[in-house]
Amino acid sequence: MILARALSVLTAVLLLAVAPATAAMAGEPAAFRVMSYNIRVDVPSDDPTWTERRPHMAAQIAFYDPDLLGVQEAHSAMVGYLAGRLPAYDRYGLGRDDGGPVGETTTLFWKRDRYERLLAETFWCSPTPDRPSKGWDAAYPRTITRVLLRDRRDGRLLDVRNTHFDHVGVVAREQCAELVAALAPAEVDGAPAAVVLMGDFNTGPDTAPYRRILASGLRDARAASPVDFGPAGTFNGFDIADDNEGVAIDHIFIGPGLAVERFAVPTDSFGGRVISDHFPLVADLIPLEP
Repeated sequence: MILARALSVLTAVLLLAVAPATAAMAGEPAAFRVMSYNIRVDVPSDDPTWTERRPHMAAQIAFYDPDLLGVQEAHSAMVGYLAGRLPAYDRYGLGRDDGGPVGETTTLFWKRDRYERLLAETFWCSPTPDRPSKGWDAAYPRTITRVLLRDRRDGRLLDVRNTHFDHVGVVAREQCAELVAALAPAEVDGAPAAVVLMGDFNTGPDTAPYRRILASGLRDARAASPVDFGPAGTFNGFDIADDNEGVAIDHIFIGPGLAVERFAVPTDSFGGRVISDHFPLVADLIPLEP
């Protein structure tokens, strides 16, 4: 009866939650779900605080059940909290300040029973990307986390990148986009991996960094999706009614070999309070036959 009713917010969310499993049961190429989430660094003066937000965030992520999850602004203690409540995932991410535990991370999580990790590496958005550093006019060091995964179901390769561009440095954002765009898809025995790039880019569509990423051959998953649910903007400033005047600064990009089944910007809350100062992104992707 639920599916026969007019589409409500709850119905849309439930459809989003079951879509990948439905496709797999139908014998189609195994769909997978990607979730990108700026979880907002732990700031005691925030309202709501991280301590208030975190159980709802863990439950929200568990509900959407992504195969791949990229978080931004995540200190090691925050990553540890989520990892403890998401035991089905492996993860990789280094602190931006020292390449170890210090500083925010752009950590990637992936379903352990589905993916095998073949490679994991971190780049810094700077002229010296191989070591902790800050580049150009950036306010902070910024990282690109990259993991090469093999799907245990069919052997397909995924080159997954998660990043957080600087919020101040105009040149830094452009240069970080150049660095990301210049990363060729990883290969194993001559077989190229399909690229998924996600994160908080601190820049909207039709800006120089965004256009540079598209020029590299990647596509905006939202623009490519036949189903687009949720507000246009992705930053809310802890106000559930705000969507950054309709400007998305968080994005998921995909490379050749992937199609988008559906895309959403969920606005879940607890007692009307948002779970982060960014809304997450959720995209269901389908591998294409070579």
